Amino acid sequence: MNKPKSPAAVQIVFFSGTGGTERIARCFEQALNSRKIQTELLNLDCSSPDYCGANASANSSAELIILLFAVHAFDAPLPVYTWLEQLPASKKRAVVLSVSGGGETWPNTGCRNACCKALEEKGLTVVYDGMLCMPSNWVTPVNDHLAMHLIQAVPRKVEQILSDVLSGRSVRTYNKKSPLRACITKAEKQNAKRFPESITVDESCKGCGWCADHCPTKNIEIQNGRPVFKDSCVMCFRCIYACPVHAMHSTNFMVLKGGYDLNAVEKRMQGVPLQPIQECCRGLAWSAVRKYLLID
Repeated sequence: MNKPKSPAAVQIVFFSGTGGTERIARCFEQALNSRKIQTELLNLDCSSPDYCGANASANSSAELIILLFAVHAFDAPLPVYTWLEQLPASKKRAVVLSVSGGGETWPNTGCRNACCKALEEKGLTVVYDGMLCMPSNWVTPVNDHLAMHLIQAVPRKVEQILSDVLSGRSVRTYNKKSPLRACITKAEKQNAKRFPESITVDESCKGCGWCADHCPTKNIEIQNGRPVFKDSCVMCFRCIYACPVHAMHSTNFMVLKGGYDLNAVEKRMQGVPLQPIQECCRGLAWSAVRKYLLID
């Protein structure tokens, strides 16, 4: 097989809730730019200063699209599907990458299937799909050593994916979602709209509006100096984890009680020797993450 011509331009489309997926997107941008390949970064976060609308791909000259999203309800979050609906038909190539704290394991297998199918129905050719890992931001926190291993693995994983894609190597998983998981996905996405019912705002809230200004789906408004939630929540947890005065709290078991801040992890671990992966990533629950880190 002849090596395909490298694309002159690549569009990187991503949706990130608490920052992990955005880090990966910007790593792809840097790696492509180092190869003298032009990049277009399309952030699907409505609160982002560089948000161009879900239909921003319509006028893109990029020959390759890299789609990145954090797994939500064993699937992609709603803003990704909004973008897919408005994506014009074309003969471009596409890469679909999900990001998870648990890795490529049940129930996450199949989380990219619907996105790949939607792209193919638009005429695009999905040449690569796979999973990337970042520190978990829900249910089970990871220790700082494992978090740093995952953060530091990003450039290496990005280089591996680009090497495959630009050399013409196709990698497809074709994982399908079972009817049970499809039902759970539907139910969880409906429940996400009601997630704000679990949120309380304590008296330390100053009504600064940070949460409203930074909500990726514009689901929060400030009324009479207090945040008010609408019905487009995607359970990204950004408002809780990143509130400047930590005024938001949730009774939902999925929210990490200790918070989530990748920058804080890096600051705490600066100059600290990392434990071996086998020591800081133990147990059956982390087997997919351990495999992800140990296999090049």
